[in-house]
Amino acid sequence: MEKQLSAQQIEEIKEAYLKDKLSIENQIIKLIVAGYEENRAEYLVNKVIKEYKEALFTKSKEDETNENEKKIADFIVIFIAAIGCVLSFRNPAWDLFVVIVAGIAGYLGYNAKPIAGMVRSLVLAGLFPIAFDFYFEKRSTYLNLELLIPFGISLLVAYMFQLLVSKIFYPEYD
Repeated sequence: MEKQLSAQQIEEIKEAYLKDKLSIENQIIKLIVAGYEENRAEYLVNKVIKEYKEALFTKSKEDETNENEKKIADFIVIFIAAIGCVLSFRNPAWDLFVVIVAGIAGYLGYNAKPIAGMVRSLVLAGLFPIAFDFYFEKRSTYLNLELLIPFGISLLVAYMFQLLVSKIFYPEYD
């Protein structure tokens, strides 16, 4: 009698778990036919399923945490880029502060692809003031909603840079 499952058997059980209950019962029958006792086969299948559920739950929690970190990083970058434009900060020290904070926020917020996140944040923080000045160049007043136009332009360009850097530095992720 075999005591351990092979890697192929474990993968088949995981696939059966994702399908339906009948597939799980079929996996137990396969193990019994392969020479396992009924109780041992049920135990091994349940053990694999339990470990798989825990792995899926852990991955789900990590993904949720990463998404929250991305949202926080994006908020920080957008806030510091917008606050400088809206309050008319035109100081090189402010620009340096924005670049440093955006770089750190992008690097820490995008754990899976930190360099791409940092580039995205830097491009967004650097391009937003340019787009803002270009869009509102000859206007003295504007609606707050109109801030979305230069922001959208900046975000689109920053996202394209992030995709480009992701393809270059992290080809195994996509």
